[in-house]
Amino acid sequence: MKLTNKTILITGGTSGIGNTLAQALQKHNKVILLGKDPVKLEKARQQGFLTIPCDLSKQEDIEKAAITVQNDYPDLAVLFNNAGVQYNYLFTSSVMPLDKIGQEMDINFTGQAVLTQLLIPVLMTKEQALIVNTTSGLAYFPKLNGLVYSASKAALRSFTTGLRYALCDSNVKVVEFIPPVTATNMTADRDENKMTPQELIRIILPQLEKGRKVVTTGKLRLFPWIAFLFPGLAHKILSK
Repeated sequence: MKLTNKTILITGGTSGIGNTLAQALQKHNKVILLGKDPVKLEKARQQGFLTIPCDLSKQEDIEKAAITVQNDYPDLAVLFNNAGVQYNYLFTSSVMPLDKIGQEMDINFTGQAVLTQLLIPVLMTKEQALIVNTTSGLAYFPKLNGLVYSASKAALRSFTTGLRYALCDSNVKVVEFIPPVTATNMTADRDENKMTPQELIRIILPQLEKGRKVVTTGKLRLFPWIAFLFPGLAHKILSK
């Protein structure tokens, strides 16, 4: 599916990977960014993006955003579920506000699943449509200081697989996007090799246009197999 002359909605599009993706797509498409930070949304508007305010942890916000899309952007053809938050802590020994668990699950999975369900009727009216869900290598094997984040991404991965089969006879294609550790605000305190968002988007956009079911980088194509066949090795890799 060629990503030109399309109306595209990106959750989590005001920063990080989502914003780099939005910038790459803006030249040849109508790009709508969904986010909750009014300052970032205003900056996006100044850059020429369309914006919809929405907190994915609040169902009323999601419903309002979906109505806005249905009324104002009925030509929507591509949905990138890219929003994400990650709180790094040891689940068994740290004291965390209980709402943090709910926030990670709501923003990373539940909110985007609800949004997707509400927008499928819009996408179904197009000759070609695309849903891209951003998961993680941690969807395949959990990291000890990110158990809830890992669980949320595993849920999104399972949802993506099921949705692909549920829509297999329709015009809507479903893709899983697995980014590596990328240099964004989310990973600013992590001391490891990171790919730039620009390089990541350069790699994955051609894969999307070729119709791959899973878009990612070379090393991450191996990790799910390592996690399945050699879970002890996967644990060691993530513990470094």
